[in-house]
Amino acid sequence: MTGPAGAPVPAPAPAFGQGMREPYARALRVGGGTLTLRPYTPGAGVAPGPGEVRFEVLGWCSEASVLERNLLQGLRGPVLDIGCGPGRLLAAARSLGLIALGIDISAEAVSQACSRGTSALLQSVFSPVPQSGNWRSAVLLDGNIGIGGNVARLLRRCRQLIAPQGTLLVETDPDEGMDIAYQAVLEDDDGNLSEPFAWARAGRAALVSRAETAGWTLAATEQVQGRVFCRLSPLPDRVPWADRTPATGRRRLDRSNA
Repeated sequence: MTGPAGAPVPAPAPAFGQGMREPYARALRVGGGTLTLRPYTPGAGVAPGPGEVRFEVLGWCSEASVLERNLLQGLRGPVLDIGCGPGRLLAAARSLGLIALGIDISAEAVSQACSRGTSALLQSVFSPVPQSGNWRSAVLLDGNIGIGGNVARLLRRCRQLIAPQGTLLVETDPDEGMDIAYQAVLEDDDGNLSEPFAWARAGRAALVSRAETAGWTLAATEQVQGRVFCRLSPLPDRVPWADRTPATGRRRLDRSNA
């Protein structure tokens, strides 16, 4: 989705885990604990549902796992880590000799990533990103396919950022059929809640169903240690994918500029 002169539309605010009692930033400062993402319905509040998911913060704050390092070894730099958190993947990429940049909407996350000696910017993926169109690889791990609550929109935005021969590495939900977009709140172990924010969960089938109209083709799928990773390759086309309608993939006509 683009605004005037093709500029990306800013992501909706508030974002993941922000506002109210700031559970995301609190958990990162502690370096552990559990964060629970819960569905939220205006007027009804927080309630159990299929969108509920738990995150172990220690895994985000620790070093990248052997599995994650192996995934990075299959990528070419420069690498863009979308929703980089406290920077474990950025640090691993650097140790592998890959040039990498992280972006995240959390000031605490970016501060911790930079303290590892890596490069990270405090910004949304929907804001202007340096070297747009030239990233050889981009990664969406740890559930980050849910950013913004609209998988198709996020995929279209990533298509604007990636180089013609690049790769988008996406971690999908282990449930093949998971496909849900909703308002959610984040809660920590002490009951601190965030403001509601838009989120999504998508399994492999949901990702594939949106990939082609967003300018991608599925190149490979790997399931390891209960996690599912999809590698997407850009579809070649002379027409920018941001100018295509989500439903048909055909170019959008702007009569105002005719």
